[in-house]
Amino acid sequence: MNSQRLSERGLTVLLAAVTASGPISLGIYMPVLPLARADFHVSVAAASATVTAALVAYAIGLYAYGPLSDHYGRRPLILTGLGIYLVGVLIALFATSIEMLTVGRVISALGTSAGVTVARAVLGDLYAREHMALRLATITMVMSLANALSPAVGGILGDAVGWRIVFGIQVVIAIVVGTAAWHWLPETRVAKLPAQAKGVFSASFRLARDRAFLGYALQTGILYSVFFVFVSLVPYIFRNLGRSSTEYGSWYVLISFSYFCGNWYTTRHSFRIGLDRIITQGITLQTVGALAGVGLALCGFWHPAFLFLPWCVIGFAQGLTLPNLTAAGVARSHSNAGAASGLLGFGQQIIGALAVQAMANASTTNPIPVTTFIAGGAVVAAVVWLMTPAHIRMPPSHAPR
Repeated sequence: MNSQRLSERGLTVLLAAVTASGPISLGIYMPVLPLARADFHVSVAAASATVTAALVAYAIGLYAYGPLSDHYGRRPLILTGLGIYLVGVLIALFATSIEMLTVGRVISALGTSAGVTVARAVLGDLYAREHMALRLATITMVMSLANALSPAVGGILGDAVGWRIVFGIQVVIAIVVGTAAWHWLPETRVAKLPAQAKGVFSASFRLARDRAFLGYALQTGILYSVFFVFVSLVPYIFRNLGRSSTEYGSWYVLISFSYFCGNWYTTRHSFRIGLDRIITQGITLQTVGALAGVGLALCGFWHPAFLFLPWCVIGFAQGLTLPNLTAAGVARSHSNAGAASGLLGFGQQIIGALAVQAMANASTTNPIPVTTFIAGGAVVAAVVWLMTPAHIRMPPSHAPR
């Protein structure tokens, strides 16, 4: 029951908590993935399927929840998603096989995807493009504090207690966030006429023909793919180099902190600099960091510092680009913010899942294959952005007449 009306700050914190369930679910699990693999005596590829299948399910959920929330409302979809998330983590907690663990991960991913895509739609209901970018960056700053800690918590507790503890923690998160959303999450969608229900997914098809929207979706997909490949394979590299899950989680904090700083920069300068310019800055920095990372790996610098310090640059760069790419993409269809948010998220996760599975059989004895992939992705992102004309990237309301 929605008992109180939240302030703008309170709504931002609540949406951050709802949105954070997905990244925390991935971040807290990745350090213990090698432990689950060893427990079930399966290959790296089989264990990686618990990540890939979850990403695909996450992508499907992102696509479906967006347009459905345009018709049925934001609040019911978020509450439903949190309930599904709880069921999934309970299955994973009590999994007796890698297949059962994969099923639990898939169900929980279907649940968490509601929070991510519908929270963006809520912001699209309430704010114009630039203000939405600022709110998105603020939400990401709040949630990145929790996201920064999740791999460290997962690594420490996984080494001390076992991999199942990370799902016990997620059970608590699902209950606490679900209860808060039940009490305080408002409905922001403008009511639609019943006749419009027949076209609930039609906005997605219109957006798929929008060149600018496709450009934003491709960019965010590339950014997600390099991140997912890094967090999926580096825990194995750490193990092969004789390092622990706890150490991986501790180093990962640097990435989250740098991403936080990029979001903070966006909240301070997005209005003054403009979305397209700040995206250009981020894509440029990401390319520099990625090329530095592969260069260090090729020169034999395999200490964790040489893996993670280039990612501090990449993390800051993605903190600049992702909120602004998302805001610009959702603004392409303000009247169907849910559909735009869902289609963006679908592209991100599908590209990321394909990248993780493609790299699942890559060597993890050293960081060269991973850093090479990341550098290649960063270069592709830069080339695609440079080839997109500025007048195409701008929303119609801001385009030259």
